[in-house]
Amino acid sequence: MKRLVLLVFLLPFAAAASPPQELRRALDLFEYGEYEEARRIAESLLARNVLATDEQLIDANRIVALAYLYGDHPERLERAQQYFLQLLSIEPDYRLDPFFTPPAALEFFERVRRENEDRLAPIREQRRLAKQARAAEEAARRRFLEERARERESRGPPTVRYVQKNHVALVFLPFGAGQFQNGDRTAGIALASLQLAAGLTSLGSYLVVESLKNDNGRYDPPQIRTARTFNTIKWVSGGIFYAVWLYGILDAWRGFQPEVLVDAPAIQPEVSVAGDGASLGISLRF
Repeated sequence: MKRLVLLVFLLPFAAAASPPQELRRALDLFEYGEYEEARRIAESLLARNVLATDEQLIDANRIVALAYLYGDHPERLERAQQYFLQLLSIEPDYRLDPFFTPPAALEFFERVRRENEDRLAPIREQRRLAKQARAAEEAARRRFLEERARERESRGPPTVRYVQKNHVALVFLPFGAGQFQNGDRTAGIALASLQLAAGLTSLGSYLVVESLKNDNGRYDPPQIRTARTFNTIKWVSGGIFYAVWLYGILDAWRGFQPEVLVDAPAIQPEVSVAGDGASLGISLRF
C-alpha cells in the first residue's frame, strides 16, 4: 500500500514536461490564438527562471508581451511594455515579424524601443564587444589547432631506429640478398631482376630442348637447328645468371658491415634447428 501511494505521488513529477517542452506548447497555443493560456505558461516559465538560452527567453517574453497587448487586462499596456523591455535587454536589435504581427503591435513595440534607446545603447555595445570577443576567441582556437596539425604533419611519424646485425651467409645468396641486407635496395632489385630473368630463360630453354627429343632421346633432322639455338640460349642465360650472382657476392662483400643502425625495413636471416638438422630462411622486417 505504501508503494502504491508513493507511485501515485511521483506520477505527476514523472509526467511533468521540461521547460523547453512547456515553451513549445506555449508557442503552439499562441499560434492558434489561445493567447491567455500561452501567456500563463510563458509567464510561469519566466517567473521560475528555468529557460536556459537567449532564444527561449526572447520567445517567452514576446509571447507574454503580445498576449497582454491583445488581451483586456487593465494594465495590459504597462505589462506589455515591461516584457518588451525584458526582450530588448536580451537582444536590443530584435525585430517583430511584420507578417505575423498586427501593425498596432509593431508600432507599440517600436515606440518602446525608441523611448528607451539611450538605455539600450550600452547593452547593444556590450553585445557587440562580446560577439567580437567570441569571434576572436574562435579564430585564435582555430589557428591554434591548425598550427598543431601543421606541426604534426611536418614532424611526420616517429622514427624507430634499431641495431641490425648482419650475417655473412647472406652475402653468398643469390637474388640480391646481400644488397638488401646492406640497405642498397636499388642494386638488390636490379640483381634479383637480372637473375630471375636469366634463370627463367635458361630453365625455359632447357625444357624446350628436352621437348624436341624423340622417343629415342635424339633429335629429328628438322629439329636439330632449333634445339641448337635453344641450347645456346640455355647456356648463355645460365652464364649470365652465375655471372650476376658472382658480381652480387663481390658487391655485397664490399659493402658488408657486421652491425648497422637502421630505421628502414631490414632483411634478416632466420635459423631454425630441428632434431635432425637445421634450416636457413630470410625474413623482411618492417
